Amino acid sequence: MTKPGRKLSQSTTLGIKVDNAAGFAAKADIRAKVLECVGPERAAVLDCYAGSGKMHRAVWANAASYAGCDERFFFDRRTCFVCDNRVLLRAIDLNPFNIFDLDAYGSPWEQALIIAARRRVKPGERIGLTITEGSSINLRFGKLATALSEISGIPPRAAGAARVEKEVISLALIGMAKRMNCRIARRWEATGKTGARVAYVGCILEGLSP
Repeated sequence: MTKPGRKLSQSTTLGIKVDNAAGFAAKADIRAKVLECVGPERAAVLDCYAGSGKMHRAVWANAASYAGCDERFFFDRRTCFVCDNRVLLRAIDLNPFNIFDLDAYGSPWEQALIIAARRRVKPGERIGLTITEGSSINLRFGKLATALSEISGIPPRAAGAARVEKEVISLALIGMAKRMNCRIARRWEATGKTGARVAYVGCILEGLSP
């Protein structure tokens, strides 16, 4: 579902398809790929940063079911919880959902840790995860957010982390997969071209045998 004219480059170190486009189009494209892999007809999306519904209209409206979460109320036809998403993730049963969208403004790893602890994945089951990762500025100052440090296994004051930002994100995803007894079956990534260098990531986690 990649649009014509987009250039995909293959990372030689991580084996990840990296789309060098930026912004909403790149985020939507990655989410469309995740939806396609899970299957729109059985996709149940929990959108933890639902906002005004732009991503719902572009991609998630094609899923079989959808629930959003935002601290602001938007008067529309979506099913949405109006609360702190960390409270929601701890309060409801996460097992009915098989796609989790963490389109955070900053770091999504606190929410990812809650999902990893509470969502049980059966052997062979596939679930989708999409994240927006904006820790680049903190990494330049040699500081990892507490949740990112915990899920990646990297000390919070690791020197030089900004130079290997993609590897930091990879270790965080691997840490999440291990907590869920999964392997990363597919992964897509795009990087924003602004100074913030926000990373847009989508992956498919597949449950392993006990």
